[in-house]
Amino acid sequence: MRRVERSGKLAYVHYRGGAVGEEPVEDTFNGEPEQVYIGVGAVPPGIDEALYELEIGETRTVRIPPEKAWGLHDPQGVRVYPRSMIPGGEALVDGSVFSWTNPASGARLPVRVLEAREDYVKVDFNHPLAGKELEYTIELVDIRTSATPTQS
Repeated sequence: MRRVERSGKLAYVHYRGGAVGEEPVEDTFNGEPEQVYIGVGAVPPGIDEALYELEIGETRTVRIPPEKAWGLHDPQGVRVYPRSMIPGGEALVDGSVFSWTNPASGARLPVRVLEAREDYVKVDFNHPLAGKELEYTIELVDIRTSATPTQS
């Protein structure tokens, strides 16, 4: 059951998961719960949906199709650049991951090198999990209206 009153509230969660058939890329079960705002795009839609439905204290494993995770792999997100245009480009090899600054927003994002040749590199701007089905185990520890601890 989707609880719309949770929109904008802060969920405290533990989670573990990643792409189906691969080793988990995230695991927060051994530390403090992570804080995630529900319904504001802070996490992929498939995880958000689970946060609307879980009972406090419940742990659930969810499978998330690419369309509700990091999206399908977009071929338009693969670009070729001269090595000289990339700071540190001379050191890049196939499979390297480096930080790219979006010229429009100034946001930094990880990009992966698909091909590194003498004069150019082919980089993939898609999220590393784009096009993959995800599986996450999520425990909803608590929901609050803000990050301020509740008084006893």
